[in-house]
Amino acid sequence: MKTIVKLLAFAPSLLAAPAAFAGLVVSAPVDVIGNLSLSQFTTLGYGTNTYKDWGNEPSITINPTNPNDVFISSFAYSTSSTSSGANVFYSMTGGASWTAQFSVPAPSNGVTIPNDWRFEYNSAGVLHGAILGGGNIFQGATGNPTSLAAWSYTGGGTPINTAVSLRNADQPWIALQGNNVFVAYDDFHSNTSERVAVSTNNGTSFTVDNPINNGAQSNSVNPGTRIATDSTGKVYSIFGVGSPTATPGVNNVTYYLNRSSNGGVTWDFNGSSAVGGIVIDSGVSTQLCNAPACTQASNNWFAHVNDLRGNVTAIAPDNTGSHIYVLIGKQDTSGTNRIYLAAYQAVGANLVQTSEIVVSPAGQQAALPAITVKADGTVVLMYETFNTQDGKVHVHVASSDNFGASISSDIEEYAFTPLTLQQATGSTTTNREFGDYDFLTSIGDTFYGTFAGLGDVNAGGINTTGLIDPFFFSGTDAAVPEPGTLALLSGALLGLGFFRRRRPA
Repeated sequence: MKTIVKLLAFAPSLLAAPAAFAGLVVSAPVDVIGNLSLSQFTTLGYGTNTYKDWGNEPSITINPTNPNDVFISSFAYSTSSTSSGANVFYSMTGGASWTAQFSVPAPSNGVTIPNDWRFEYNSAGVLHGAILGGGNIFQGATGNPTSLAAWSYTGGGTPINTAVSLRNADQPWIALQGNNVFVAYDDFHSNTSERVAVSTNNGTSFTVDNPINNGAQSNSVNPGTRIATDSTGKVYSIFGVGSPTATPGVNNVTYYLNRSSNGGVTWDFNGSSAVGGIVIDSGVSTQLCNAPACTQASNNWFAHVNDLRGNVTAIAPDNTGSHIYVLIGKQDTSGTNRIYLAAYQAVGANLVQTSEIVVSPAGQQAALPAITVKADGTVVLMYETFNTQDGKVHVHVASSDNFGASISSDIEEYAFTPLTLQQATGSTTTNREFGDYDFLTSIGDTFYGTFAGLGDVNAGGINTTGLIDPFFFSGTDAAVPEPGTLALLSGALLGLGFFRRRRPA
């Protein structure tokens, strides 16, 4: 079993003791809003605004040409509330300190962003974004995430989704490989269709926009369409199709896996099921409470503050596409919603499931999965649980070093008591404090993650302990001192006051 140890990222030179065992070293989480400058925190009103849900639906991407450049998006200030662009967060110090940027312009007049959006750097260090606005999907790019003027949109701000889906598109998800830009989205103009638009010229134009299965189907849940690519250019997708049960917000969900080997033109496993795609698994899942709608006063949402309106899905291949990993959500026999990891191996032209295991602990509702595969083949995943015993959300980072056959380590990265939705958003009708997902990514053997959590900074005029903020962390394989040496080192660091002080959340 691998061991995961949480250590300070700023003191690697102190960890020169002889190594007796290796594992994943995960940094302490950094509160992004809490590590803005005092001037930005105060002037921009993060602590005084009625809306305090700054970390809602966070996403992260790292510049591969300079990994100190870290970009995080969330639902913060929109273009309608600023005189410039929408609010994102940027670090040039590897996540140690942050600036608030208002550098993503509206794609066209009258279109307010953000709604849903996701960003990725390409291999040349150009930042691409898939952005929802007015029910349409837009794709843009920039070589300078701090500059509003540097941003440009495909077609000068023309939607990239297929014409029949105009004003009915949702949930964009971006993946890049070489000159290819893949943007997955949902089309709700008639039933529910999961589609991928493709550019082969770095987003200059999109010439492919096809369903990733056999076409639209009735669906009681959001598909949670996610895509990822491998180094060979193949693109992989996961989505869910549900039917309602007698209990509002509880659905019978079947999850599907598909792959395109020709740039999204056709999909390899449409013949494997009536819907199209390999059936991963089926089960009952608590998500998307619509008929009748749940309320803040009466609901079965995750942690009572987050309706899962983007399903419970995540997908990541290894670099070569020889192994593909998916995370799904379903109830166990006790009725607890848990996270499951299914692993697939490429065998000839087929993908063969090699294992499926439950990841999250028994007795705790689990949601918001994320996954990445490091260059050495280690699978790293993140998920959240809600423990009714302590009333807290627990953010987990776990790993598998045997191709998903078992979990080799699982740590609690952070825990906090959520705000009420009215406290977080200032509204009595909102239904998501955390959003539809957390996010993990990796470069080589280093992984990076973000999640929404209760702020933990109260110093120097900055107080985030009543805010929901985006958090940042990173980790990698590293040598770890022997237990005795680690104890001595811990004592020395405590004596020097070097350990990061964690205020109760």
